[in-house]
Amino acid sequence: MLSRTPFLLLLLLPLASPQNILIVLLDDVDDMAMTRTKGFPNITSFFEKNGVMYNNAFVTTPICCPSRGSIYTGTYQHNHRTLDNTVINGCDGPNWDVNVAPNSLGKRLQDLGYRTGMYGKYSNNYRGDKVPVGWDDWLGLVGNSQYYNYTVNRNGENEKHGLDYKKDYLPSLIFDAGIKFMTKKADKRPWCAFLSFPTAHETFDAAPQHQKLFEASKPPNLNYPSFNKTGDPGKHWYTRSRPPLSNYSAKYNELGWRRRLQSLQSIDEGFQRILGNIDTKNTTIIFTSDNGFYFGEWGMVLDKRQPYEVTIRVPMFASGPHFPKGATPDTVVLNIDIAPTAIDVARKSGATRPRPGISDQSYGLQFDGTSMLSLLEAPNSRNSFLIEYHGMGDGLDSNNSCAHLNMRCWYKTNKVWHTEPKFDIPDGDKFCFCVDSKNNTYTCERRVNNNNARPGETGDFTNFLYCAFSSGFNEYYDLHKDPFQMKNMWGTLPEDQKYEFRSRIGQIRECRGFEECNQLEHSGFGAGETMRF
Repeated sequence: MLSRTPFLLLLLLPLASPQNILIVLLDDVDDMAMTRTKGFPNITSFFEKNGVMYNNAFVTTPICCPSRGSIYTGTYQHNHRTLDNTVINGCDGPNWDVNVAPNSLGKRLQDLGYRTGMYGKYSNNYRGDKVPVGWDDWLGLVGNSQYYNYTVNRNGENEKHGLDYKKDYLPSLIFDAGIKFMTKKADKRPWCAFLSFPTAHETFDAAPQHQKLFEASKPPNLNYPSFNKTGDPGKHWYTRSRPPLSNYSAKYNELGWRRRLQSLQSIDEGFQRILGNIDTKNTTIIFTSDNGFYFGEWGMVLDKRQPYEVTIRVPMFASGPHFPKGATPDTVVLNIDIAPTAIDVARKSGATRPRPGISDQSYGLQFDGTSMLSLLEAPNSRNSFLIEYHGMGDGLDSNNSCAHLNMRCWYKTNKVWHTEPKFDIPDGDKFCFCVDSKNNTYTCERRVNNNNARPGETGDFTNFLYCAFSSGFNEYYDLHKDPFQMKNMWGTLPEDQKYEFRSRIGQIRECRGFEECNQLEHSGFGAGETMRF
């Protein structure tokens, strides 16, 4: 843990000019497997020596577009109203234009005198028809994550790309455009560059020089007790209905792991390029992912969307003049803290005069999150937060054995990947790949407290996950004793404690603004502060 006095002195150090800000966002990169197996060694080495690597970093909605809405605005899903990855439910549709774009960190930093650049994946459904408000320089991927055969909008003009690695590999384009922006000498304003990569979202396309790496590597999740544990009556309907992995889905799972590791090497090398082109002493860098990922837990293959640790925990690293070096705090940080952190860094380093007529009240949404700088100090640390998700399901049933009413399923064949190493199964063979259902809709409270009970002690409700599903199903896990969330303890709780959980979740899922949400995050369970078995 950090000592209090040195960190306070660090916060008070005078800075000559507003700091530059770099945000690097990956796609579907989990903390529990990818970070801990050093999937990006140069990046982790840099932050180990020069910054903060958080032990407890989470997303509040484990799916791409809603999480990005939270990252851009610093708000929970129920406030920015991006409910899933579809336009009709807020992903880059009319709701996005009202709630997300004008309240984004890009717009707020512009109003503080920054020049801003956004590069790569903006949302799952960006249409390429405009440059969103808040960004001075723009390279936006049209649609969802791709590495080849895509269209980008470059400052208002659409350009198509093909299959040539040297000209078209999207991670390289993002690095090139971002570095050009960050090294522009003519403009003396401080800058914020937001680099948003498709990596490591499917199709997990690695650069040619990386396609033979990690040939013997297997996901550590294979050793988790939850791996391929199907039919558990303690899990809600969607999870417990997953069939065991087949030979094909198991092969797809393991090969997908290797392809993801391979694709991350371009990010690792490109990050080194950035460090060689910027002044890290005057730049705050935040590195994270939009959600976690699972690799066969409970029979679920290569996706996210569930409220469990493997999909809500993400890497979160930060460095810069206001952050200590070599720190690994247990502080709980969230995706909704990124935007408040960027604004706090800008203001603490001298960007204190917004555009005329602009104030914090000028924005339609106020931050639900808070600055990571304040969260590094124990008295301000949160101990619980909300996880919320709206399940996605197709509206029509199908005659085939894979697609079902109110579920998201399709077939995977050997055509799924077009670069090496390929999914080598016979032509015409396939397996059914499901990711979601309508009743996979939930609100959860995740409480984290690292200062009380230790694993194996009597549960005191200081490290738990409680989830209420739209179907009426409930799940409760004591993560001190059950870190892999194998035993749903909801049925063992007394009725008054169940009432307390339901009451709290009802309050947290309606909170709005930091003061209200933070008060709920800090509140205990009645006068006793803890609840016991």
